[in-house]
Amino acid sequence: MPVRNMSTTEVVLHNIQVYYTPILVHLGLLGNILSVCVFFGTKLRRASSSIYLGALAISDSGFLVMVCLVWLNEFNIHLFNESGYCQSIVYVSAVCSFLSVWLVVAFTVERYVAVKYPLRRQSLCTIARAKVVIIGLTVLAILLSGPFLLFSGPRKVPTRYGNTTLCYLATGWESWANAYNYVDTVLTFAVPLTMIVIFNTLIARNIYKHDHVRRTLTIESDVSNEKDARNARDRMPQTKVTKMLLIVSSAFLCLNMPSFVLRMFAFYDQSQKYWLISAQQMCNILFNTSFGINFILYCASGQNFRKEMVRMFIHRPRVGRNGTLIQMANQGKQYVSDFTRRWSSTKRSSVDNVQRQDSQETRKLPISEKL
Repeated sequence: MPVRNMSTTEVVLHNIQVYYTPILVHLGLLGNILSVCVFFGTKLRRASSSIYLGALAISDSGFLVMVCLVWLNEFNIHLFNESGYCQSIVYVSAVCSFLSVWLVVAFTVERYVAVKYPLRRQSLCTIARAKVVIIGLTVLAILLSGPFLLFSGPRKVPTRYGNTTLCYLATGWESWANAYNYVDTVLTFAVPLTMIVIFNTLIARNIYKHDHVRRTLTIESDVSNEKDARNARDRMPQTKVTKMLLIVSSAFLCLNMPSFVLRMFAFYDQSQKYWLISAQQMCNILFNTSFGINFILYCASGQNFRKEMVRMFIHRPRVGRNGTLIQMANQGKQYVSDFTRRWSSTKRSSVDNVQRQDSQETRKLPISEKL
């Protein structure tokens, strides 16, 4: 894409698009893959929140791959503008973005339930329920994103360089696409972002109350309230997990909110103003960033995540080999010991039987033969 006759703002945005996007895609994919390995390959998989976060990493990775395919246009590799690729990329992007935002809503709601009802957390926040929710959201995303296969397609559009074939709104579907655009905005921006704001506020409020109670119990701890202080300490790991998830959902909210605001503004102002187009491009860069930044947030705010990742790379392989050898050696020792014990027992039984038979035979002999 030539950059002559472009304004300073366009040049800056173009350079960000060219150089920042591949860094985001590669580092984001690497981080998401590591996140999947940690959440599904360590003891963290026993927590329902890890199931949500692992699924979120997979969904984010799918979106980043689609971003990479679109970015290839900058180097005249126009897969995105070809028939078939255009519809598929738009469709997969819509599925992944829908799934990602609602997965954030899902683990935010679950974390609120865990904080609000700690005694019922193990019965309400289960791995089986998390899998059912993820499957349901995936099916819903696949179905609701279906219209994008009809609304998108290669089309010649006028640009400053003449008519160019681009992946654009398909001819004849303009009115339907505009109507569905409102529905998509409500489903992927308005409702989920509103829910994230509400539940994050409630979670933060409950965390503040728990921290206040814990500090009070720590200051006034004595024999009478030692049990309460112990219970407060037992809730601390869950509080740490809640804080990490709160940071993740808040970062997602902050990076998605500008796109939502600009999208709503574009509904009421249909004129293609220069500043609006530039602002939308910048907000789109922030929107894409939300799909590749979670690994950094996990490392920065998740103590258990850091420990399990280090153990996965350092301790686990070594323990796995040595542990297997030790286990085999112990099993071998136990087998030899059992065999020796059984053999000794059998031998003693045989000797006792022989002695018992000799004694009986001796008792049967006449007195003269005994002498």
